[in-house]
Amino acid sequence: MNWQIFNKNRIEDYKRIDVADLKRLLSEKNLHVYSEISGTSNTTYGIAHHLKRYAEIDTNIPLNCTLEHGLCFMGTVCQSEVSHHNSRILTISPYREKIIKELTELIPVVIGPYIAYVENYRPKEYIDEVKKKNGRTLLVMPSHSIQGMNVEYDIKQFIQEIEKVKTEFDTILVCVYYEDLKKGLWKLYREKGYGIVSAGNTGSPYFLNRLKYIFSISDAVIANGATTGLAYAMHMQKPIRLVRQNIDFDMPCHNNVLELEAESQVENMHKYFGGKEFVLSEKQLEYADYIFGLNRVKSKEEMRKILLPLLKN
Repeated sequence: MNWQIFNKNRIEDYKRIDVADLKRLLSEKNLHVYSEISGTSNTTYGIAHHLKRYAEIDTNIPLNCTLEHGLCFMGTVCQSEVSHHNSRILTISPYREKIIKELTELIPVVIGPYIAYVENYRPKEYIDEVKKKNGRTLLVMPSHSIQGMNVEYDIKQFIQEIEKVKTEFDTILVCVYYEDLKKGLWKLYREKGYGIVSAGNTGSPYFLNRLKYIFSISDAVIANGATTGLAYAMHMQKPIRLVRQNIDFDMPCHNNVLELEAESQVENMHKYFGGKEFVLSEKQLEYADYIFGLNRVKSKEEMRKILLPLLKN
């Protein structure tokens, strides 16, 4: 069997994996099915593929630009995302635009939360049935490790915060990132009776599709750290509660980061989302436009105008 057919068959197999099937999600591999510039973050979560598909552009033609892999709340830029001699970088929000301009010579293009351009993993009828079965659902989004960076926090302490609001919901789902799924960091949550879900491997063609589905079946989000997922939650109009907890980041490759001193939105995140109730306030929405780029989502035609000049010849 040739590699293209193998990839096609494997992709179709991945499409059938349920977000709660941890064993099969752990079996996913990076298939490298997208044609993009080697070494960029464009293939992470299949972002470039989804943008081109949304804009109805040939997904086999790579983009001659880079994409930030997600939303960083610190005044930093990963050198690996800006060192490919391209003139432009696509990013999520005006906040990231400001940081990129201050630290690099690239021209940032703000396009809002990437999940806006992704099809849902399941049809609306299926989602409605799941929501009916689960009732009011709280989605727990713990701070997570990534490849090259380990995150540690007191899981039992975080569970205490979840238990404080548990009575407001019928179902608790914990979304575990792939790197932490491999480490078994879901077991204490499972012992409490919470459901465990995951979007799978970051190299999966369906990572963002699954994540969109997970948000779709949820009514509110609780998190213990500022992550890209909060931008996606706000885009999908899910109220957020951000609890304060000590998070230890072990990042051996820290020297691969460009950094501004005293530039961080973490405290502001706690200011706007650290309340006790799950609500979407006007102040949150105003702030979210700056930090999450909520009002910067592009139409199909606008995205085509952005991407067509950036296709690699």
